[in-house]
This record gives sequence, structure tokens and C-alpha cells, in this order.
Amino acid sequence: METPELEKQVFTSLISDSELMTLLPNGALSIFHYVMPSSLPDKYPAVVYSTISDVPALAGDNQELAHRVTIRIHVITRERNTVTEQAKFLNACKAIKRIMTGLGFVRRQTTPYLEDSRAMLIYDYVKGVDT
Repeated sequence: METPELEKQVFTSLISDSELMTLLPNGALSIFHYVMPSSLPDKYPAVVYSTISDVPALAGDNQELAHRVTIRIHVITRERNTVTEQAKFLNACKAIKRIMTGLGFVRRQTTPYLEDSRAMLIYDYVKGVDT
């Protein structure tokens, strides 16, 4: 499976999950590939996903047989949010973890981050894929 196919699988799984869709204020329109537009209204949480690495993991007979893909997911909310928004944020994080592990990914790390009055949890998920 090539990386664009894997990204499509991740996106399809995120938007197909009814629990996650109820937690995001704009449903599937709260999920973005690579970057969240700056013109987005202040409705949170939002999710941004992207591939951050795709490296060969196994080779034989001068051919790549498998590769390791790392998908980074940002779950974003406002720095000072309401109790309801905070609960949706945390539940969205749990739903994403469930979805990604269901796709065969393993979480490598989680990093909290704060920028421009937005609080984020940044997850890196890794999966080995046959070529």
C-alpha cells in the first residue's frame, strides 16, 4: 500500500466514525489534511492529519519490500475552553486512538503544544506497510 492510499484510509476511517463525528462541531468539515485554514471559525475541537515520514523498513533483492509510515495527528482546541469543549476534546483524542489502533497503527508519542491561544495534543502513529 502506498502512502496516499494509507492517508485516504485514515481520513475515511475518521469521517466514518459516528462517535468522533458527534464530538467535532462541523463533523467531517472539522478534519483537515496537512493544515487547518486560518479562516476557520472558532469551533473546536478540530483535527489535522499528515504523513511526516515514510521510510524503507525491509529490502531484498534490491527492492523495497516494506516501509514504515508515520502519521501525525493534531487534535486542536482553544486554550481557554468551556468544560463541554474540554470533554469533547478529550473524548475526540480517545476516539482517534481507538480508530488508529483499529487500523493497525501503534502510537509512538504524544506531545502537548500551545500556539496562538490554541491547545493541542499531537500524536504520532506508526505502521509497517508491505509495498
